[in-house]
Amino acid sequence: MSVVLALDRLDVEVARRRLKSEITRLKKVKGRHSSLTTVYIPGDKNFMDVISFLEKEYETASNIQDKSNRKMVQDNLASMIFELQRLGGIPKNGLAMFFGFHEVSPGRFEQIKEIIIPPLPIKQFIYVCGKEFELRPLEEMTTPKNVIAVILMEAGNYAIGLIRGKDVEVLKEGDYYIIGKTRKGGQSARRYERIREEQVHNFYKHLAKEINELLLPMLDNIDAIVFGGNTIRVEEFLEEGLLDYRLREKVVNKIISVPEISAEGLYVAVKDVAEIIRDSELYREKKVWEEFKTKLVKGDSAVAYGPNDVIEYLKQGRVDVVMVSEGIDDSLMDEIIELAQSTGARVEIFGKKTECGRELMSFGGIAAILRW
Repeated sequence: MSVVLALDRLDVEVARRRLKSEITRLKKVKGRHSSLTTVYIPGDKNFMDVISFLEKEYETASNIQDKSNRKMVQDNLASMIFELQRLGGIPKNGLAMFFGFHEVSPGRFEQIKEIIIPPLPIKQFIYVCGKEFELRPLEEMTTPKNVIAVILMEAGNYAIGLIRGKDVEVLKEGDYYIIGKTRKGGQSARRYERIREEQVHNFYKHLAKEINELLLPMLDNIDAIVFGGNTIRVEEFLEEGLLDYRLREKVVNKIISVPEISAEGLYVAVKDVAEIIRDSELYREKKVWEEFKTKLVKGDSAVAYGPNDVIEYLKQGRVDVVMVSEGIDDSLMDEIIELAQSTGARVEIFGKKTECGRELMSFGGIAAILRW
């Protein structure tokens, strides 16, 4: 009988973590010739069409000359057909099937039968036989789709980054020479100022080129673009119309305030971005952390923090929401997630570099809001 891993009903972050772990494990599986069979089935694929396709492939496999390889491929297909008939249908998000014979040592094989119900819908039907499993469609699901571009700028300095879920990626930092302002008056000062404004305009053109080149290739995955820094300069930059119109359409109206135009400034900006993009994972992280801190300050007994206390409350079934940092030990993380799932507690995984994530680490990397 196969192992069925249902990730479609888990919290998105927990499902993403479990999926990454499964992909890592399946990547280590190595076969011989075409002894590993991968099938991806979209949720809207006709069930009987899938069975019919696999039956035809079973017959086609009889033409494989190598007797051992032929048997492995046919065994995989026969097992897949049996398991699909046992399931009786295809879940909404589809199925990913990984059946095969892993060569653990020369001439010695271990049979693998694994079915994954993914957290996101499978888009196309795929059938592959080879020495490795085809894992790219699942790997795409481990990357958060909620992407926010953040651009910080002032006259002559800029930082461009992406927020994927709760991860901050710095794409580029840069500076562009602009002469300082002069306090002298007269015609000379006006000429000096014209030179300075021309340099500012050239800086805007340089920045627009950088942004267009970095962000246009990922246009479809960008949900929003947030600007921060010098408000006047940001408004001037946008008014000049140098940014590609497709990117301009994704720019939010509010300009955020940041202490510095740098990579560190991008990490600091996360908090304000969460307030603007309220359907993001960042916002959810921020709101649950604020709820925890409010209860803590009020002396509410329905909160706990630190591994020992939280794990004990999880075992008692008293935890409503458990917050864990990506910075804690993997084995501890897995233990907490398993306990939470067994008791119906919601899991929120905090980023390591977000403000909330840093604060959570000061509480031992684990905190909880209790049911009672």
